[in-house]
Amino acid sequence: MYEVVRYNNGLNTVPLRKFTPVEMDLFWAVCSKMKRQGTQTVEFGFEVFKELSKYDRSNRRHRDRFYSDLKNMFEKLRTLNFYYEDERYYEQLLLFQRFTIDKEKEKVIIQASEKFEFILNSISTNFTRFELENMTTLDSSYVKELYRRLMQFRNNDTKQGYWAVTVDDFRETLDIPDSYRMSDIDKRIFNKAKEELLEPKDNSKPIFDELSIEKIKAKKGNKIQRFVIRFKEYEDPNPVPMINFMTGEEI
Repeated sequence: MYEVVRYNNGLNTVPLRKFTPVEMDLFWAVCSKMKRQGTQTVEFGFEVFKELSKYDRSNRRHRDRFYSDLKNMFEKLRTLNFYYEDERYYEQLLLFQRFTIDKEKEKVIIQASEKFEFILNSISTNFTRFELENMTTLDSSYVKELYRRLMQFRNNDTKQGYWAVTVDDFRETLDIPDSYRMSDIDKRIFNKAKEELLEPKDNSKPIFDELSIEKIKAKKGNKIQRFVIRFKEYEDPNPVPMINFMTGEEI
C-alpha cells in the first residue's frame, strides 16, 4: 500500500521532537489516512495504523502497548501549540475534535477539526509532501524531523532542494537542547542523517542520493552562523507509478 503524507506548511510551525519515534510514525500515519476525509467521523482498526507505521518493527505487539502509544501520542499533541498564520490573521489550532481509542474493539475513532482539515486538504503551492514509508524507515527522531523539514523545500520537478537556516532557527525547529555543542549536532543529527538517509536499509532503496551540510561562519569571528543543507532524492532506475492503492489515484 502506497501512502503519502501531504499538508499545508502551517503544520511545520511546531517540532515533534518530544515524541518518541514510534509516536511520530503513528501521528503521520493518522495524517495520511485523514486526507480527503473532511470533518466527518472516521473509524480505523488498530491494524491500519500498525501496518502504516510499521509498528511490528519495534516488537511491540501487545494490544495494551499499542493502546498506550496511541494514547501518549494524542496527549502530546494536545500540549503542542500548533498555529496557522498568513498575511491576514493568526490562529491556534485544535487538531482533532474527537480522538477516541476503543481498546476492546481495537479501533480508533477520529474527527478532524475544521482548521486542521483545511491544513490536510486545502493545499496549493505552500505544502510539504513525503512518503510515509520513508518516514517509518528512519530510526532517529532528530532525523525524522530533519527529513520532513527538508521535504518542505523539495522541488517537485528536480526532486532536490536545499534548506538555508540560521543555527538558532535550526536549534529551535528541531528542539535541540541549549547544552548541545556543534560537535553534538554533528554526531547526533548530521552524521546520523547521512547514515539513515543515504544508506539503504533492509534491502530497500536509499531515501537520498545526495546530502551535504555547508556550515557558514559569521562575517566577524569564527562562530558558525547558519547551515545550508542540500539534498537530492534517490532516483529509482525502474520507477513504478506512484499510486495510492486505497483510492486508485496517482499521487
